[in-house]
Amino acid sequence: MKLTKFLIIMAITLFSSITYSQNEVSNQNIVKKFLDGFNNPEKIQESLDLLSDDYIFKNPKVELHSKTDFISLAKKMGTVITGLELMNVSSKGDWVATFYVFKSKIPGLESNIASEWFRLDNGLIKESHLVYDASEWRKVYEKTENQ
Repeated sequence: MKLTKFLIIMAITLFSSITYSQNEVSNQNIVKKFLDGFNNPEKIQESLDLLSDDYIFKNPKVELHSKTDFISLAKKMGTVITGLELMNVSSKGDWVATFYVFKSKIPGLESNIASEWFRLDNGLIKESHLVYDASEWRKVYEKTENQ
């Protein structure tokens, strides 16, 4: 009887661990697919489809509270961002952390190191927090806001 209980508990623990790990891998794949769209304009709609309607985006300059607002910003930034190189990705539960280099055609800002943290819920990205040195990027935002 004790052996049976022990085996049942071990099986449940193992199954839970496997399911939890698969969810983290799935979340990582969703984030990778989202970021990949910024390298290929033909895939950008697939990326945007991974965002929830109430998506929250934060970076050193802005905080947005909808997918629609993010798309508007992404269109403006898409005129200067030329690509993204994903260096590392890690996850824990609903959170996925990324480390990447984003590239732009702006002199002096051609290569930018960033970390972005994503929270997912039911296969959609609910929020992300982008961290990078925004010292020179503030000028770029000011120009896009005035257009």
